[in-house]
Amino acid sequence: MKDKVLLSVLLPATGRRYEFRVPYDMTVEDAARMISELLAAREREQYEANPQADLAIIDPLSACPGNMLNPRDLIRVLVENGDLSDGTLVAVA
Repeated sequence: MKDKVLLSVLLPATGRRYEFRVPYDMTVEDAARMISELLAAREREQYEANPQADLAIIDPLSACPGNMLNPRDLIRVLVENGDLSDGTLVAVA
């Protein structure tokens, strides 16, 4: 899909992965909040939405595995810099 990146998101509370298409013009903070709310709706028993959720790159193939993403960065900038691409594995923290 144009102007969206497909992220593979690990929910540590369950050990499961989910895929989310995130718009390029969304900040990391907004993306993390959206993902957190959607995961809480899906995994009511295991996870509670966190309005201060963060995203961390945990993809071993990434140029910066283990890095927390800056909440103010636009997804578009991270894609253009090569930090995120379709399929990048991130975790909700």
